[in-house]
This record gives sequence, C-alpha cells and structure tokens, in this order.
Amino acid sequence: MKNYLFIAVAITYSLCSISVYAQQKNNKTKKDSLKKVRIAAIPIVNYNPSQGFLFGAMGQGFYKLNKKDTISPSSSTGIFAMYTTNNTYFTALFQHLYFDEDKWRGTFAAGFGQINFQFWQQLPIDGGSFIDFSTDARFVLARMERKIYKEIYFGLEGTVSNAKTEYDLPDYFPDSLRYDERNMNNIGILLNFDRREHQMNPYSGFNLAFKNRIYASWLNSGNDFNKVEITYNHYYRLKNDRNILATRFKTTIASGDVPFQGESIIGQDDIRGYTSGKHRNNQVYALQAEYRWRFYKKFGMVGFAGVASAVDQAGDLFKSEWLPGAGVGFRYMMLPSERINIGFDVAAGKDDWGLYFRIGESFGR
Repeated sequence: MKNYLFIAVAITYSLCSISVYAQQKNNKTKKDSLKKVRIAAIPIVNYNPSQGFLFGAMGQGFYKLNKKDTISPSSSTGIFAMYTTNNTYFTALFQHLYFDEDKWRGTFAAGFGQINFQFWQQLPIDGGSFIDFSTDARFVLARMERKIYKEIYFGLEGTVSNAKTEYDLPDYFPDSLRYDERNMNNIGILLNFDRREHQMNPYSGFNLAFKNRIYASWLNSGNDFNKVEITYNHYYRLKNDRNILATRFKTTIASGDVPFQGESIIGQDDIRGYTSGKHRNNQVYALQAEYRWRFYKKFGMVGFAGVASAVDQAGDLFKSEWLPGAGVGFRYMMLPSERINIGFDVAAGKDDWGLYFRIGESFGR
C-alpha cells in the first residue's frame, strides 16, 4: 500500500511541476500584475480505505471585476471533478465575487454526482459495523453578503438540493428502510466579522462567522430542522510572513427532525485524518491549530493537530469520545500575487488516516 501511495504522489506532483512551469514561463512574458486572469490548477491522485483510489482535478481562475477597485479581493471561478475506484464521482462549478470595494460578496455553486460511502451503525444482532450506502445528489447554491458596519457582513443564502440514497442493510431489515429520497432545500442567514488582512491566505487577523440554515416543509424540504454553524479562525504572524500560526474552532449544531443527510461528519478540514465516515452525529465540535512555514522562496510546509467530537446533544460533550488528528503538509506558492498555494496534507486520526490535495489553505471555509 505504501508503494502505491508513493507512486500516486510522484505522478501527481510531476504533473503539477508541468503546470507550475507553464505558469512561470507565462509570467516571464507578461507580468502577473497585468494579467487579466491568473490560473491555478492541480491534478488529484488520492487513496483512502473507504473509497479506494481517487483521480480528479481542480482548477481556479482569479481576476478583478473592476481594475480600478484596489480594495476588493480578486474574484474567482473554479471547477472540480473527481472519480474513485468504488464508482464515486462528483463535479462542481463555483464562483466567488467581490465588488464595490469589498462592500458586496457573492458565492454561487452547482454540482452533481454519486457518492458511495459508509457509516457506522450499532446493529441489534451483529453489534457495531459499517453500512455501505450510495447517494445520487445534486445541488444549486446562491449566497450574497453586504458589509453593514466596518468589517461586519450580513448575508442571505439559499440551496436547492435533492438526494436519493440506497443503503446496503443486512437481510433482516425491511425493504422500506433500504431506499430514501428527499429534498434538502434550505435558506440561511449569515453574519461574519471579518478582520483578516487577506481572504485566501491571511497572515494576521481573525474572522468570526455565524450561519443558520433553515430546512422546512414550506421550502419543499423533506424534514423540518435547523443547522447552526459557528466558526472562529485566528491568524498570528510569528516573526515574519513566512511563519504563521493559524487556529480554528468550529461547531455545527443541528436540531429538530434531523435526517441522516443532515448530520455532520468529522473529517476534511475539521478534523483531517478521518475518512471512514464512522464519526457523525447531530453536533460536531472541533478545535485545532496549524503552523505554516515557508522555508525557501515559494516552498513551504505545514504541521497541524487538533481534536473533535461528534455528539447527539451538547450535554454529551464531556462524556463522549474526543478524537485526535494530526499531520503535515507540503506547499508551493503558485500565484504569489494572490498568495495561492497548492499542495497536499497527510493526516492520521484514531484508526484512520487521510491524504488531501488542495488549492488554497485550510480554514478557508
């Protein structure tokens, strides 16, 4: 297994080197500051025990909506596509807009695919075991935020989503429990106190974000419940811009008639190192820190560690299992004018691990 992983990483970064070389060559003929669109792209080769090998690509273009606007961050348009050897596939398009001297921010996204995954379930006969499931999903999201006072933004968002799920349950379960189709439409309100000095890769500052999504029958959603997210990121410049400490706290709290699709899962940025889908519940709490070190010109490394817990209700938090996760990563600053890094992270959790390729830094969501 280690040999396969080494080959996958080597192939991926050989391809990345070609992409980086093309970008650097283009910079020699035209200064980056004068380019209308700056491109960052990375192929993806990955492996995890739950979904097998993953092959895909991410690409993102960065540009200014108004060249005279020197305050707004660069807007971007991106695409993501992937396929795994367990027949999972997903494609998504996304758009981030910043305009009117950063008084307005907009996000639009759409995607579709089939996700073959698993979850952990306590069964009456077998005890605990993994249950495989397959979900056909599609979604469209729109979000708009407006600066209402200094660095405070207020926003509204809406999502139209549909999921068809088939569970691979043991024979003693009735057929009525094997299939589920439901809409997950929602509207939400957002508040964001954003004092980061850069959107994509901050070296200092913080942002405190609150989001409340409402799922309701009057929105043609299959269940009536609320989902609250609270995120606090803080960035500390240590000595200089090449040594940054980033800290993050995030909690997701769902209440009401929460379906399986509405639960939160420990993994990805909160906390890296968990890919099996075993740890999920109505509420997830995660705390972590990451040290970012650019050790030579455009090359850098990161080291990170944290803990997370998934519980049914807040009262279970201090008697539940806390799950540690830690790892390291490699970075290459592909677009210095935008502080855009590409790279990968390797992380280990309790009885699990993960490999993550990325454009941009963690804690960006």
